[in-house]
Amino acid sequence: MSRIQSAKSAFFNFFKKKPARIAVKILKTGMKILLTVFLIGAITASIVSCVVVAYVVTNFDGSEGLPDLENINLNQSSIIYVKNSKGEWVEEQRVQGANSIWKDLSEIPVHMQHAVVAIEDKRFYDHYGVDWKRTVYAVANLVFRFHDNEFGGSTITQQLIKNLTSDNVKLISRKVREIFRAVKMERKHASKDQILEAYLNILPLGGVSGVGAAANYFFGKEVSDLTIAECALIAGITQNPSKYNPYQNPDNAIRRQRIVLYEMYNNGFINAEEYKQAYNEELIFKNSMKTVGVQDYYNDLITEDVINGLMETYGYSQEYAERMFYYGGLKIYSAKVPEQQRKVSEIFENDKNFPTKIKGDKQDPQSGIMIIDYTGRVVATVGGRGEKTANRVLNRAVDSTRQPGSSIKPIAVYAPAIDLGLVTYSTIMPDKKITLKNNVKWPNNYNKARYWDMPIEEAIQRSLNTVPAQLMEMLTPQRSFDFLTNNLHFSTLVKSARLKDGIHTDIDYSPLTLGGLTYGVKCIEMAAAYQVFGNGGFYNKPYTFYYVEQEKNGVTEVLLQNQPTNQFALNEDTAYVMNRLLQRVINAKVATAYGLQIGSLETFGKTGTTDDNKDVYFVGGTPYYVGACWFGYDDNKELRSNQTSYAKSLWKKSMTALHAGLPKKTFDKKGNTVELEYCYATGKIATSGCPKKAVGVYKPEFVPDVCTAHGGTTSATGGSTTGTAGTTTAAATTTGDTTTTTTGAVNE
Repeated sequence: MSRIQSAKSAFFNFFKKKPARIAVKILKTGMKILLTVFLIGAITASIVSCVVVAYVVTNFDGSEGLPDLENINLNQSSIIYVKNSKGEWVEEQRVQGANSIWKDLSEIPVHMQHAVVAIEDKRFYDHYGVDWKRTVYAVANLVFRFHDNEFGGSTITQQLIKNLTSDNVKLISRKVREIFRAVKMERKHASKDQILEAYLNILPLGGVSGVGAAANYFFGKEVSDLTIAECALIAGITQNPSKYNPYQNPDNAIRRQRIVLYEMYNNGFINAEEYKQAYNEELIFKNSMKTVGVQDYYNDLITEDVINGLMETYGYSQEYAERMFYYGGLKIYSAKVPEQQRKVSEIFENDKNFPTKIKGDKQDPQSGIMIIDYTGRVVATVGGRGEKTANRVLNRAVDSTRQPGSSIKPIAVYAPAIDLGLVTYSTIMPDKKITLKNNVKWPNNYNKARYWDMPIEEAIQRSLNTVPAQLMEMLTPQRSFDFLTNNLHFSTLVKSARLKDGIHTDIDYSPLTLGGLTYGVKCIEMAAAYQVFGNGGFYNKPYTFYYVEQEKNGVTEVLLQNQPTNQFALNEDTAYVMNRLLQRVINAKVATAYGLQIGSLETFGKTGTTDDNKDVYFVGGTPYYVGACWFGYDDNKELRSNQTSYAKSLWKKSMTALHAGLPKKTFDKKGNTVELEYCYATGKIATSGCPKKAVGVYKPEFVPDVCTAHGGTTSATGGSTTGTAGTTTAAATTTGDTTTTTTGAVNE
């Protein structure tokens, strides 16, 4: 056999013996080539992307939304003003924030500056807002995950912009905007010293903001007195304020501090001897932050409203808006009348106005109240019982969502039903359940009480559940939901929400008829909703201040301003009919809120108690003010039977105090409503032959027909034009405040 034939034979025998091994080697080689090409392409793409971004940043303007560092030195206390008895603006309070202290860069030790630069942005003094080397690495890490954690490519300038604005969503578009702004900030708007000073004063440091406050909070010192070791510890906190807070995680904080010290040494900011000394220094933690005076719930609400207004209007971050509120030299012209707030505060501070404490109870029942006028001005608010001991605490009238019970019926059912002409003031309704899915009969009345057929007026007085259920069936939950959210601006109602026990919706019979909502409602939104019954149907968003000013370079600028919104929410005729119906809840002897009239003033209102007695509401108003009061346990514990009247009593005591000395006043009759006597048996316009009568208030287009059941004559002209408002059913057994028999308990 020739040599050539032998070689061929050996070649083919090799592949016959080891085909799998050869295939694997070829596959591995191919994969390496493909991976190399991919890596080169990806890295090239990252570099090209950064170059493109750099070109765009350099050649296009990015000033929109850029913070003004010329005016960022926020070291002037803001002032809240109120009007005195002569109508003059006078200073009430200089607001104080204990968690932040502005320091000029000259007051901050160089070691503090160097510590932050070393750990956060070591090329800070060399770049122009963006560290392109770090940016490329960050993009590559995003693709290939060299590090398990997200690799930060943001410079101090970029971090400052992020901290000053609310533009902090984790999106590529946000990162690009941040790069634009950082370059423009350094090219046109600020020096390195201005940027570093602002950054050191606003960076979050675990419960405080800025190195000035951090020095007090962690070491009980002025920032100018900090050692290198102490500077390094504070600088290390900012990466993760919770993880590296020395009070919460001392071991983590020390480990991080030593990393900072090494970076300071490695970058030439400290020498070997300084590094060794700082590394071995024992740190003693001490909090010397000064406590501030306790403000009332009204000024707490002003604080939140101004901060939220700055965030919404100017796109500021929460941290910067708070700093601006406390230290921006703002002049806040409050809508508060201090004497009014004081009166309500004293009622809630008096333990005699609450149930006797029960031995063994871990919690006392709590309460919150919100009172506004008909322009939306907050008159008074209290968020809890007892003396207030801190600032910006939970205000149960503003922050808590609780179930409204039957107090939702006037706004979710009766008002829209009367507006559409589905019923009138006197339409006779049976005490009859409706049929839900699976032939379920629903609902029961409170305590399962049974009643006779009665006019709408009495159904509201007694707070029947069956009547509004029938109306909701005619109205539909969707229409009710739309009215509450679009016209009355309830923010806590949901179309759909996934909870632990499944998906919930408020667009249904039980939530909107009886108030068993997914999350509940807030007192402030209930008061705002009920105001439409006293001002002709207009919704005004509640407000706590008139306007906020700030002086910049000798020029006074109005930053925020509140005015009544006067949004049309409900037909004025409907609003007046509802007003009169709800007055009967106060002055009818069979009603659930009988006896709550404020002096000799016309008063309207509605009670609300959940079936399980966990929440009690009362919402009502006079020609001057409208208020909402909630009472219950924070942990949803069931109230005892003798505790369910306290929402009403606290509301009455607060409103009585506010109305002391005010002249008698009645609600203005709005629109074209007419007052006519109606037959209590048929709900139609009464004749001289009708044995029992009452006075009803009607929209002109929905006046009922004249009663023909009892003969006699009438001068009134009846006859409904549309809807079902003229429909009547069986005879009633009551007239006015007089009733024959009932075995059911009053429904709240």
